[in-house]
Amino acid sequence: MGENRRGDPAGSATADREIAITRYIDAPRELVFRAFTEVQHLARWWGPEGFTTTTRSFEFREGGVWDFVMHGPDGTDYQEWITWREIVPSERIALLHGESAQDPEAFESVLHFEPDGRGTRVEFRTVFPTRELRDRAAEEYHAVEGGEQTLANLAAHVAELAAADGDAGVRRQLVRVHNFSVSLDGFGTGEGQCHEAPFGHAGHRLLEWALTTRTFQDMGFHGDREASVGVDEAFASRWNTGIGVEIMGRNKFSPTRGPWADETWRGWWGDTPPFHTPVIVLTHHPRPTLELDGGTTFHFMDADPAAALDAARELAGGLDIRIGGGASTIRQFLRADLIDQMHIVVVPVILGRGERLWDGVEGLEERFHIESTSSPSGVIHLSFWRRRTPGPRTTSGG
Repeated sequence: MGENRRGDPAGSATADREIAITRYIDAPRELVFRAFTEVQHLARWWGPEGFTTTTRSFEFREGGVWDFVMHGPDGTDYQEWITWREIVPSERIALLHGESAQDPEAFESVLHFEPDGRGTRVEFRTVFPTRELRDRAAEEYHAVEGGEQTLANLAAHVAELAAADGDAGVRRQLVRVHNFSVSLDGFGTGEGQCHEAPFGHAGHRLLEWALTTRTFQDMGFHGDREASVGVDEAFASRWNTGIGVEIMGRNKFSPTRGPWADETWRGWWGDTPPFHTPVIVLTHHPRPTLELDGGTTFHFMDADPAAALDAARELAGGLDIRIGGGASTIRQFLRADLIDQMHIVVVPVILGRGERLWDGVEGLEERFHIESTSSPSGVIHLSFWRRRTPGPRTTSGG
């Protein structure tokens, strides 16, 4: 049963500009919070009855943006923009919501997730810039009723997740691969990687599909073409959703091999890498931790996949782990049966030489469901997700 109220306790400095709604949801707060971390869940419950959403880009992290369109039941489209200002996993989300980053009427919202018995009490509190805007939202746009319907939709969706997850709905961390490209003959990078050629003789041919997407351009891969928001962007934008740490191989971080000649190399991405999380770099030659701007910290480990994954879980804060590549690193985790979801992009080029992804991992179709989605750009997006198996798995793959 929901409990809803408007306004704030007496004495609040913003009481005359607020709308606050609360609802009890019969599920653990970790599961309720999960519905905010992955765009495929948000799209299924966000908004009042009759509304649907189309996402243009989504990145759930502090400073990240959800750019989307809401489609009303009467056919009207509403441009929406949200930036996540504060995220405390399973406890609190603060956001700014408007039509765009320049919207002078954008309003602030804070969601609190409080344990209540076996369930969760969600409080959704919104503060408008002025009292007049609050009243307009309530009277013209029926913000109170819409908020109640939105939280009711959330409760219904969480009930579905709880039924699917079992175990009281407690979700384990997933190990994921995103946006990894291979040629038609299975190579994930070309031969001859060096400082001047990060992908060897392949050049940028394996990444052409991604470089024009809004996600990659937001990461600093700026081209002279308008950012795309179609099929390729829909896949590319998922790369950082709900991710708490990345594991990458030495050759993704550096073109050099063997002992470090010095420790001045700081990666390919400059002083502010796009990860914004801890990153574990697998290398037989560990070096001191490297902390850069924007929340990225590189940890250098000599570890097998299971040990690296154990360390990543400690750093991830309950969020998922991304295996970032290259091909040999992904292949090692596949051989150890440690990957839950995988997005592989087949690019219509023949490389002939380099580092292959699929060697020694035959039979993946027995472990994974596989779907293919064609893109107008000419690539094929392959989505892998683990088939259900009886009993829990350990990090050793047993």
